[in-house]
Amino acid sequence: ALNSSLYTYEVAPVFTIMELEIYEKMLNFVGFNGGEGIFVPGGSIGNLYGINVARYCKFPEIKTKGVFALKKPLCLFTSEKCHYSIEKAAFTLGLGTEAVFSVKTDARGKMLPEDLENKVLLSIEQGYQPFYVNCTCGTTVFGAFDPIEPIADICKKYDLWLHVDGAYGGSVCLSRKYRHLLKGTERA
Repeated sequence: ALNSSLYTYEVAPVFTIMELEIYEKMLNFVGFNGGEGIFVPGGSIGNLYGINVARYCKFPEIKTKGVFALKKPLCLFTSEKCHYSIEKAAFTLGLGTEAVFSVKTDARGKMLPEDLENKVLLSIEQGYQPFYVNCTCGTTVFGAFDPIEPIADICKKYDLWLHVDGAYGGSVCLSRKYRHLLKGTERA
């Protein structure tokens, strides 16, 4: 309503403080103790940022040397019922769509953790460097919530970044009745 620029404290001190308060409150809702955040205009760009941050955190040299500095091609994993933005982000970030391993889901649209682990092992056999798993909380067609806890266990076992795509269902963190659907998000 005020059309303020919010990029620095010097330009918008009150709005910057309000923004930090909102981040802190939202981080607490999903179980993070501390942390940072950004507002994004939609889930697609949020997923792209998630993959980019994960890639940078695991391979910081990507910033200065680009993808050609990597010894193996990177790959990521997501359910067959995920949002199309994951494949689009892989293309945009130079990973290629073949670097996206599609994980099977059950009849209700939830990712099958045992197939995730099989796909991680398959990717390694094929010469890829796995680095990222997208866990969807609220798929756009089924409204399915992937089982975060067992997926987080696999991510820990193989040192993979866990991203929780809550663009559609993440708002359940505000509900006492449905908050349990996000159990394990704090492990992302």
